[in-house]
Parts: sequence; C-alpha cells; structure tokens
Amino acid sequence: MQTLFFNHLKQQLPEHLSLVDEVAEVLSISNDSAYRRIRGDKALSFDEIQKLAIRFRVSLDQFLHLQGNTLTFSGNYINRQNFDFKTYLQSILNQLTYFSSAQRKELFYLNKDFPIFHHFLFPELAAFKCYFWGRYNLNYLEYNKGQFLIDDFMPVFESVGKKISDRYLEIPSTEIWNIDCINTTLRQINFYGESKLFKSHQDLITVLHCLEKSIDHIEEQAARGYKFPYKKPQDAGAKYNVFINEFFLGDNMVAVELDDVKLVFVNHNVLNYIQTTDSTFIDYTFDTLHTLLRKSTLISEVGEQDRENFFDTLRERIDASKKLAV
Repeated sequence: MQTLFFNHLKQQLPEHLSLVDEVAEVLSISNDSAYRRIRGDKALSFDEIQKLAIRFRVSLDQFLHLQGNTLTFSGNYINRQNFDFKTYLQSILNQLTYFSSAQRKELFYLNKDFPIFHHFLFPELAAFKCYFWGRYNLNYLEYNKGQFLIDDFMPVFESVGKKISDRYLEIPSTEIWNIDCINTTLRQINFYGESKLFKSHQDLITVLHCLEKSIDHIEEQAARGYKFPYKKPQDAGAKYNVFINEFFLGDNMVAVELDDVKLVFVNHNVLNYIQTTDSTFIDYTFDTLHTLLRKSTLISEVGEQDRENFFDTLRERIDASKKLAV
C-alpha cells in the first residue's frame, strides 16, 4: 500500500521534478531516508502521511477507496485586509508557468465571464477589471476612497501582466463561449461611467477600446486556430479551440490536462479558486465538458459564418456602451 501511495504521489509531479527530492524536503529527511520510505523499507508514520498528503494535495479517502460523499479541495482565500495586485498576479503567473512546464497540456475554460487570461494582453483592461473586483467584491477599503485612474496601476500590469499573457499563449486551450459572456464586463464599465468613478473620461473610452481590441484579437485567433501576440499572427503559439453554446452559460471553471495528471479549478466568491485532484470529481467534470463540447458549435478554423455572427454581436454590445459613454 505504501509503494502504491508513492506511485500515486509521483503521478502528481511534473516530469522535471524528482519524487525523492520532494519527499526529502517535505519530511525534512535525507534523500537516502526518502528512498527507504519510497521502496517500502521503512514505514511511514501518520504524521508523515499527513504532510505528504497536504503537500501533494491527495485525498486519502480517494486513495484508500473509502466510500463517502466528501470531496477534497485545496486553495487560498484572497486577504481582504492586505490585498495586493502584484501578489495576486504573481499567483496566476506561477500557476500558468506550472501548466506550461508539462510536455502535453491543454486548458479548458467554461466561460461565464470574459476569460481572465485574455485581459492581460491589454493591461488597461486588466487594471480596470482587477480594480473593480478589489473594490466591489473584496470591499477593499483603499479602493473605496476614490476614483479609478489607469495610470495608478499600469506598472504592475505591464510587467507581471505581460508575463501572464506570454505564458497563456504557450498553453493549448479550448473555450466554450456564450453570447452573454461579455455582459458582466460591459455592466461594470457602464456602471463606473454612470457613477463617475473613472477619474478620467478618456480612461472610460480606453477600457472600452481595449475590450473591443480583445474581441477582435480573439476572433482572429479563432479564425487561425492558434494563439499569437496582438497583431503578430506570424508568431504562432499554441492551439486555440473556440466553441459557442447558445443555451448554456458556464461558471468560469478551469480544467487542465498535464501529461498524465488532470486538475480542476472551481471559481468561488468571484476571485477565488479551489482545486482538486479527486479522480471521481475530475472524471465527472471532464465527462460534462466533453458532453457540452459535443452540443456546442466549433467556430475556430471552421464555421466562418457562425464565427462572424457571434463576434459581430459582441461588438454591437460594445458599440452600445460606447454610445452611453459619449
């Protein structure tokens, strides 16, 4: 059973990491002692099992085939008292870097809102979205005192945000869109405009323009079937699949396949995500995803008319917001 346990832990590791090194570090023991435990020469203590299960995010119920209705997730809450954009963005970058390190990888995004990774190609849009979340969803006091000005937040979004965008371009992705995915972002922009919470009227116009450029860029990537930097289609990146589903609005769930490992990230409380390696939940999630894909319309590389109609409708909604902003 102990040997099987370590084999299970090894499956959770990216290929470039050593199980022996990781076990030795977690248990604060030598590599030789780690080898003896991995081979089953020395039994693990309950304390050691707990440390390893926490480090590798393993559900012991799942591994021991215990029957129950409990699902094990892990994650961190965003701290409302000392929220920091750079720390938040760095956590996204770290996760994407981990995804990108796998030899075989694919990211599935079930859209409810505009997919977060697209924001960072246009830092002004990313700055607005994150400021809005910080003010209205985290109730962060520092942001409740004044108005939003893009220049106040550009340094971190042009540095870390650019790295996030670059990493995202490296990861093959499949997204399921609905025509209403853009509505929340437009309502947020309109609300800020109506409430005079943009310190500069030009910033309101800039954010809407960035949203429109993002839609144009997503459409062009979908037409070509691969990702690339803005206006640089010759720099072909990872495979990009876009589906539309007229009847189903997603929940911003992210599912990832990395070599032999599958992960699912569930969005909660707007900005937070929890993740699991529970095989039952993951299998159920991927079955649901594949069912939705079969019932959705592929508009990347094929389906030109459906693709044009879809993105034209999104641009019409942005144009309506532009008229309100005048």
